[in-house]
Amino acid sequence: MRLLSLLATATTAAFIAVPLAAQDSSPGVGDSAYVAGDYRVYAGDGTAASIEDVVAAMAAVEVVFVGETHDDPTGHFLEVELLRLAYQAIGSDSTVEGEPRSVALSLEFFQRDAQPILDEYLAGLITEKAFLAASRPWPRYHTDYRPLIEFAKELGLAVVAGNAPRRYANRVTRLGRESLNALGHDAIATLAPLPYGQPSKAYRDQWIQVIMEVMEEEGMKCGKPVIDSTDADSGAAGDPPPSAHGNMGNQLHSQVLWDATMAYWINDQLVRRPDDLVLHMVGSFHVARGTGIPEQLERYRPGTSSVIVMLRPVEDVATFEPAPSGTWGDFVIQTDEARTLEAIECREEEGKED
Repeated sequence: MRLLSLLATATTAAFIAVPLAAQDSSPGVGDSAYVAGDYRVYAGDGTAASIEDVVAAMAAVEVVFVGETHDDPTGHFLEVELLRLAYQAIGSDSTVEGEPRSVALSLEFFQRDAQPILDEYLAGLITEKAFLAASRPWPRYHTDYRPLIEFAKELGLAVVAGNAPRRYANRVTRLGRESLNALGHDAIATLAPLPYGQPSKAYRDQWIQVIMEVMEEEGMKCGKPVIDSTDADSGAAGDPPPSAHGNMGNQLHSQVLWDATMAYWINDQLVRRPDDLVLHMVGSFHVARGTGIPEQLERYRPGTSSVIVMLRPVEDVATFEPAPSGTWGDFVIQTDEARTLEAIECREEEGKED
């Protein structure tokens, strides 16, 4: 099973083919390949649901966690749809009942020290070129995340750069969580307050399961062994070799640093604007089965109401795939795994071999 599938999730009963008009600058992925596919919505227990059910649930809470698989075009299309529908339902002047609430977008895909740059771009103070040059956006930004940012910019929505700077997560991986105490004030200010929270037993168990899957898949590509001729020491300075698992404990605490930091900045947004609805877009492992960020947010803001929407690529969207234990989330939107970039790349490789 592909790791990205392990880290995803979701549910819904709409079956719709949706074209995604976007350009992808990634090598080997053409415009014709980068399109959204079919999906169905389910409730967390596997019963049929609809996008309207998801929107109704979002309107009743303070935080919506949307867990994505990073290479899934259908999932990225749905993220924009969920943001748009949330704004239409509760954040626009057309709200039927009560006063409109502000909708805020929170993202794993920008590190916290880029928040001032992001704010400048949203306010129209700098060009998009300058914004991208300075903010270190994730790969495939133009196809995957730009539609979210541009929607927020057009409608004046707040956007939270929620993630811990990668250099500090790397420090935890190499030297342990206590090593963050040596950082300066400005660096620590980008993170969750120290000492940040510990992983729950459930989260630790999920992490071990994923690491075991990763170790099984190492040396494999598209289900076949690959020969890696690169030098194991050729990575970035200070990074462990890709196959090193001797520091798994530190890797877990690095993951928790991301979780805690994203939870803290979601909390910060709600402290400053308690009536907001915050939609947090993130890799699915960070929120699957209610662990990770939801647990850390409870530490900072007990009792925060939330909904978890998992976007989960599967072979057959019409057949619900339950979680190994518990439920993936409140809703699971199953998307077509064949439309993920990994699946497309594997088909292209198979075509070359024929």
